Amino acid sequence: MVAAMGGTTHEIHDLRELLLAARCSNDHAALSGVIDGVQTLGRNGYRCCLVDFDKCRPVFYVRLLGYEKTRVAAELEFPIAPELDRVQHVPLSHLIDYDEADPQQIRNIYRQLSPYLHHRRARLRRASACSHRDLAPRRLTRNRLGVRRPSSMIAWWLLAALLFLSSLVVFFVA
Repeated sequence: MVAAMGGTTHEIHDLRELLLAARCSNDHAALSGVIDGVQTLGRNGYRCCLVDFDKCRPVFYVRLLGYEKTRVAAELEFPIAPELDRVQHVPLSHLIDYDEADPQQIRNIYRQLSPYLHHRRARLRRASACSHRDLAPRRLTRNRLGVRRPSSMIAWWLLAALLFLSSLVVFFVA
């Protein structure tokens, strides 16, 4: 399945072509080959692009994790988007290899897939409130006895301020 050309692979392209052929011929048995291929790429941590067919450009660089919930499980790597869940479940049709990221190639891919696409953009899941809370800086934490104490970051700033003040005292006294 690997077609190496000039150091690039066409893994997603090959799986997308297999998926398209299975859809055209209504061959459900071929879909298991697509799922197995995605699982293999996920085990290898394969990286590719998530595309937006409206803008004809990649919107995220992703790392494949596997196949779950009838979708490809992919981790958003770049650009970092804290408002979105890091792990998304996207359709294979919205993934492209790095060397397919040219707008004209994306248009060609869209023309091939358009009869089977439900959306021109992959629907991405927003981050839950819990993950937003984890990203927010915490000022004070509680120890086991329930006593509030400064977080480690505040403790480091206090230590730095103390060292700075003591160095000023030594400077002026000496």
